Amino acid sequence: MRTIPKTAWMLGYAGLIPFAILTLALLFGFDLPFLPGARLDWWLATYAAIVLSFLGAVYWGIVLVTPRLSERETTIALLYGVAPGVIAWFAFMLPVRGALVVMGILIMLTYVADAFLLFPRLDSEYAKLRLHLSVAVLVMLFAVAVGGTQT
Repeated sequence: MRTIPKTAWMLGYAGLIPFAILTLALLFGFDLPFLPGARLDWWLATYAAIVLSFLGAVYWGIVLVTPRLSERETTIALLYGVAPGVIAWFAFMLPVRGALVVMGILIMLTYVADAFLLFPRLDSEYAKLRLHLSVAVLVMLFAVAVGGTQT
C-alpha cells in the first residue's frame, strides 16, 4: 500500500477545523467573534457542499491523468464527479436540518462509492484518510441537525 504525503494528511485534518468550530458553536449556542447573529448552520451546510464538490472533482482529475480509461469509464467518472455537488446544491432547497442530514448522507455515500470505484485503483492510504474524515464530518453534521441551536 502506497503512503500519501504528510501534507495530504495535514490538509485533510485541517479541513475538519471549520466543521468543528461551527459544530461547537451550534451545539453550545455561541456566536463567532465579529459575526453576531450569523446563520452558522447554513455556513456548516455550505462548507459541507464545498467539500462534496471537491470529493466529486477527484474523478475529473482521474480522467484527466488516466489516458487508458474506456469511453464508458470516462463517462461514468465525469458524471459521478459532478453528482455530489449537484445533489448538495439541491439540498439547499430543504430546511437547514434536512440539508445537514442530506450532506451527511452524501459524505458517507461518496465514501462508499469511492470504496468500490476509486480505492481499489489507488491502493494507498487515501482510503484510510477518507474514512477518518468522512466519519468525523458525518458525526458533526448529524449532531448539529439533531441538536444545533440555530437549526
